[in-house]
Amino acid sequence: MNMENLPALFENGAYTLVVQKGGVTVHKEFGRGVGPALRVFDAQPELLKGALVCDTIVGKAAAAIYLLGGASCVYAETMSAAAADFLIANGVDCACETKTEKLLNRQGTGLCPFEQAVLELERPEDCLPVVRATLARLMAGKNNK
Repeated sequence: MNMENLPALFENGAYTLVVQKGGVTVHKEFGRGVGPALRVFDAQPELLKGALVCDTIVGKAAAAIYLLGGASCVYAETMSAAAADFLIANGVDCACETKTEKLLNRQGTGLCPFEQAVLELERPEDCLPVVRATLARLMAGKNNK
């Protein structure tokens, strides 16, 4: 994978997720966490099929979503080792600027809650309900503050 021009797709932070098919951008979005990945998967899953997905941060949870969507290649500015291993084990090419052993939560005090939730799961289809449940739990906690 030629990574030379991929960072430019994020347009200096304007987007955190860019999906390309045949070299043409078919989807751009800005958002935090797995939200953008879930939104495109839920609203327009056909966009992921055979696509190059460029995401600023890819953990194993996002990797599972891209696998289920049928992405052919995933690029990230930062990717967890667990995500890279998961993608490769499932036949999807991946590349990143920075690979990290631990994808941390936003406070930097522990593992990302999504990464932690799916870390021991081996099949992408097992990850999706866990990702959704984790998101619901985190959103419920946020709304109770």
